[in-house]
Amino acid sequence: MALLNKDEFQKLTGIVPDADFDKLEKAAEIMINPLTGMYYELHSIDEDTDINRVNWFKKALALQIQYMSDIGASSTYEMAQKDVKSVSIDGTSVSTGTSPTDSATNGVYNLALEYLFYTGLLYGGISSC
Repeated sequence: MALLNKDEFQKLTGIVPDADFDKLEKAAEIMINPLTGMYYELHSIDEDTDINRVNWFKKALALQIQYMSDIGASSTYEMAQKDVKSVSIDGTSVSTGTSPTDSATNGVYNLALEYLFYTGLLYGGISSC
């Protein structure tokens, strides 16, 4: 089951999803899930009671989908191959670059990564001593 459906994407971004939405959503999940310790692979997003975590995660996923669509990548492989020349999303603009790493970290859009920070799922430290 997808972590973000077309209606949620449209509500979050104001953009009508294109025909490749399902493929982009799956690719975005594949890129984001390892950063969050596969949290929503192990837990149901629909049953998560922390609404802030869910909202920030879905916003990050929507931004990643939009970013991939804007640069014309529909898979993780294509993300690695893209040469970003110009992207503008939510007031953030990348005009020149030699690779997606100029506006992304390991293929994940930097603004989406910022949103993931607010979920609390990026913590990689020791929980107790």
